[in-house]
Amino acid sequence: MTKHLIFQIYAPFTSWGEHAVGEVRHSNVIPSRSALLGLVAAALGIHRDDSQLDNFNCHYHFAIRPFISQCSWFSDFQTNQVPKANKKQYLATRFDELRRDPQELETLLSWREYYNDVYYQIVMTETENAPYRVMDIKQALLTPVFPLYIGRKNSPLALPLSPVIFEGSLSEAFIFADQYYQQYHQQDPSISLLLHEKANEYYWENASQDATLAVKKIQRRHDQPINRTRWQFESRLQYSGYLTGSE
Repeated sequence: MTKHLIFQIYAPFTSWGEHAVGEVRHSNVIPSRSALLGLVAAALGIHRDDSQLDNFNCHYHFAIRPFISQCSWFSDFQTNQVPKANKKQYLATRFDELRRDPQELETLLSWREYYNDVYYQIVMTETENAPYRVMDIKQALLTPVFPLYIGRKNSPLALPLSPVIFEGSLSEAFIFADQYYQQYHQQDPSISLLLHEKANEYYWENASQDATLAVKKIQRRHDQPINRTRWQFESRLQYSGYLTGSE
């Protein structure tokens, strides 16, 4: 039986970055693969410049169920001071950037997109030879090494991730997650209301042999990290659809 790690994500607002072209930073309504990998890696205490990240990023699959019927979208105008490009100088922190000579700083203008009041149930599955077992990752999500944020550093978690292990098929994992978090939040009216909203669209990564998962759409997303040092990504297929009998 396949072992899955299931956890929830809820924050006041979320931003799952798409391609950053020009001044507008778009957001997808569901998390990118790179964002979820980054969340888990931060919980485990893996540094961004750690060479093991490239191997880590290849060994897990994610499936997502978003509860989006009550969510709203907005954009935020931001100005940031950034240093002029200098490939010969490495700046490790934001403090290092800002303590430069004021003449070497310039202003970056941007519009950032956000969604608020979106709740997610995430199913994470390890592959063969994965560097961390899902039991280890569960413990890391309970006691993360680094602070966790949802897409951007100004998006903190509003609920614990509340991870749980489940063995079975992917569709069974989704059914279990729904029942588990319904019970978990039965004393929390605001979240309980979200969980009773219609959320019949599911997203997953690998072509599933699960007959109860019906594919409605296949998209190509450019969010699979292949080299963290060079900040390189490649495309992958994302499947979306529904559990048969749930529509």
